[in-house]
Amino acid sequence: MRRALGLLALLPVIWAGHAAAAPPPFKMGPPDMVAVVPLVSPALDKPALSASPTTYPPSPQPMPELPRARVESDLTLQPVAPAPAPRFLACNPLGSVLGVVNELVECGRASFQRGEFEEAREALENAVKRGTEASVLREARYWLGETLIRLRRLEPAAQLMLQVMKTDPRSDPGPYATLKYGWLSLLAGESKGALDTLDALIKSGPPPTLVSWAQLGRGVALYSLGRYPEAREVLARLRGQALPVPVAAETTFWLGDTLGQLGEYKEAVARLKSFTDGGPRLMIDTALLRQAWWSRAAGEPLAAAQTYRGLLSAYPKMPEILWARAGLVLALLDLGDSAAALDEARTLDTADKAGTLGLPAILAVDRWLTEKHRADEARALEQEILGRNLEPATRAYVLLLGGEVERDAGQLSEARSRFELVAARPGSPALGWYAGLRLAQMDLESRETTQARARVEALLKESLPPDARGAVLELGGEAAYAARAWDEAAARYSRFLSDFPTSPEAPSVMLALGWAEFRRGRLDAARETWTRFATAHRTDPRAAAALLLAADIAARSGDTAGAQTQYAALVSRFPDSEYSDLARLNRAILAIRVGKGASVLGELSELIRNAPLSPYIGRMRLARGVILSAGGKGAEAERDFKAAQAQGEGALANLGLGRVAFERERWDDAEREFVEARDTGAGAVAASAEYGIAATLWNQGKMEEFKPFAQAFLAKPVNATVTPPMLAASASLAAEEGRWKDASALATRVATEFPKASEAPAALSEVATAAARASEWPVANETFKILTVRYPEYKTGREARLDYAEALYRTGAFAEARTRLQEFLDDSPKDADLPRALLLLGRVQEANGDGAAALEQYKRVERDFPAYEPAALLGNARVLLLAGNWDEARPLLERAIVVGDAPVASEAAYRLGEGYRAVGRHQTAVEAYMTAVYVAPDLPMARRALLGAGQSFSALKQPDSAVIVYKKLLSSKAVEPELAATAKKNLKTLGVN
Repeated sequence: MRRALGLLALLPVIWAGHAAAAPPPFKMGPPDMVAVVPLVSPALDKPALSASPTTYPPSPQPMPELPRARVESDLTLQPVAPAPAPRFLACNPLGSVLGVVNELVECGRASFQRGEFEEAREALENAVKRGTEASVLREARYWLGETLIRLRRLEPAAQLMLQVMKTDPRSDPGPYATLKYGWLSLLAGESKGALDTLDALIKSGPPPTLVSWAQLGRGVALYSLGRYPEAREVLARLRGQALPVPVAAETTFWLGDTLGQLGEYKEAVARLKSFTDGGPRLMIDTALLRQAWWSRAAGEPLAAAQTYRGLLSAYPKMPEILWARAGLVLALLDLGDSAAALDEARTLDTADKAGTLGLPAILAVDRWLTEKHRADEARALEQEILGRNLEPATRAYVLLLGGEVERDAGQLSEARSRFELVAARPGSPALGWYAGLRLAQMDLESRETTQARARVEALLKESLPPDARGAVLELGGEAAYAARAWDEAAARYSRFLSDFPTSPEAPSVMLALGWAEFRRGRLDAARETWTRFATAHRTDPRAAAALLLAADIAARSGDTAGAQTQYAALVSRFPDSEYSDLARLNRAILAIRVGKGASVLGELSELIRNAPLSPYIGRMRLARGVILSAGGKGAEAERDFKAAQAQGEGALANLGLGRVAFERERWDDAEREFVEARDTGAGAVAASAEYGIAATLWNQGKMEEFKPFAQAFLAKPVNATVTPPMLAASASLAAEEGRWKDASALATRVATEFPKASEAPAALSEVATAAARASEWPVANETFKILTVRYPEYKTGREARLDYAEALYRTGAFAEARTRLQEFLDDSPKDADLPRALLLLGRVQEANGDGAAALEQYKRVERDFPAYEPAALLGNARVLLLAGNWDEARPLLERAIVVGDAPVASEAAYRLGEGYRAVGRHQTAVEAYMTAVYVAPDLPMARRALLGAGQSFSALKQPDSAVIVYKKLLSSKAVEPELAATAKKNLKTLGVN
């Protein structure tokens, strides 16, 4: 009895030793770095838009356009009607005394030919008064008109020529009178009538000497009517002909000014200079004025200023003197001489009594000073101008320029007050919206985005000119973007692009729209916008950045092919761009992610050689290290990881170095690097590092340290790379610890959630085999079943095949167990596990009641496999017990206890105890039961033996001993429910609750 209880006292020690942690059943792989190498994100952000008008609003009193030249011409140089030479004594008493009309005409014509114009006028006027004959009267009127032209009495001369033209335009003097009337109409400013007259003359077929003068007059008439293209055509065609000197000179002048009016400034200057180089002549002053005016327009302000100064000196009394001074002011401003320009403007203002040029000139100086940021001079002139009695719009304009001066000078409060005054009383719509736009822009610059957006909204409700509306929409987009109102910003930018697709600002706004879409989370729209920009503006240097941004979005959204295409486009179109190396690097990283790292190893190596000073060199070395590590080139990979670490890649480099150490089974080095990567990294890098730590602990058999990592990983979202090995390891650990429900669930989860993972069949096989070793036959059976159904091709070991057969037997599936055992025997007749298969087959036959067949299997094992004799003896004994032959079975059981291993000895001892208890030999039964517990305390037979021992103790009237073994049975974690129920019932019978 004391020996039996002593054995019982040893059980805790035995069980504790048996529960010690075993080495890991399989090795976990290193952390996968393929998915954690991050793309290099471009260091880009939305550039600010100008969001303001490119120029100030126009002055309400702008410098007027240079008026068309007044028509001047010396009509005395034009041809006159043919006339006979004067007679001797052409002026005689017949005319002067008797008033004979023919004689008066003869006398007047002779006096005209001699240049005695007053005498000619007197005679011809008398002839006109007294004449009645149409032909004589017509001749008198014509010559009287020619005489009055020379006496500068142009209006009556025009009337006389009109009468001649009307009475008979085809008479001898008719064409000449028509020409003179046309030109006199031009001189009188009646350009339309002159054009009609000269057109009629040309169509009538005049004498050849009149044609060039008529064509010249026609060109001048078209010029005076503002029909410059037609005038140029007429004058240019005329200039190509052989012309009388006066016609040629005047044609040069009029063609020159016509070209100037058409914007052909350089050619205009050349023509006018050709005219003025001819020396003093009629219209020389106005020609010089126009030569200077068009010189400035042609971009030659110095030549213009020199010409103006010469003109003012030579012709101080010229009619257009004020225009000359106004032109000089503008030319001096172009030359940057604002002081001289202001002096001239003041002189002009004093002389300009009508005020049409003086104030515009001073305002032009004020604008120039503002545009050139000449703050002090602009402020002084502003005060001078504001001291005048100005119209509201002019005053507002001066205040607006003053606001611009203060804004440029950084005096924002002063600027704001001026703009607010203009906005309150603009005087003109253009000044009002400009001031409002400036105020909104200043609000934005001071980060008062709400106020800026409100001003923009108010401005958009006004009727704005296109350029102003575009600027307001731009500013509205910028204000909304600054306020993080991404939807509003996108709407403003989109409206701008819709309304002003050809604006010079459209490309910049398109880029900004991409950023607004990106910020509001519409990544596909942002990518489409940036791609469209890069396509529509292929030569824009910003297209490289747009392609990079679009490719970055594609890569991060999973469109690897699209990203690769856009990276390739960037590299091919912008090989020298600052973003080209970045695109090459990201393209290589994407190749690594899709398992094609080896294909880009050469490109990465070349990139590293060609860009040793690149800011991305660390990432380049890291990416190459990942490729080399995956290819089994640990030493080379280690060099790259260390270089990447030196370039600041930190956690990623630590992860790579940890992986290299892991693969070399340098566990301490691996764990140190992984811990550093976890503590300094984030996201996927930290997660991979943490997995690396866990795998390192697992592979070293540090299960207790591994457990927290496994629990933490399994509580996280599923990761296709990390979760399968963690589940498999956790399943194996649960099986090792006897947590069979957890082990089964974890193994099944691997197979269900990750059916293609290599860990799935391995986990199932591991749990099933462990369950079989622990005699957890339901778990083993169910897990083996899942393994064989889902992974029929999985190559399980012969031992696992027998474990499955035994699990089937232990769970009552005798027919299937027999089938699998028979298959094993047929397939492996010489297998080392053949004895075990035979023994299992005997047990199955035994369970089916076929004792004879079972006995045959046991005899065969005993005969052919001496090493398995104890198990065969036990089998023989069981068959005998089933047949009721206790006396024959007992010696076999006693021998099995002596020669058998722990499981065989335990079962033999238990059955021996059962036999002794059945025949009432309880003392001997207790000895046998306790032997079963001693040799294999964890096996089910030991637990059954404890129950049997308790029953025998009770029969021996030893309740205390019975209570001890019952409690020991109940303290076992693996106690079967039916055994526990019986033990509790027996304890209650003994008075123990």
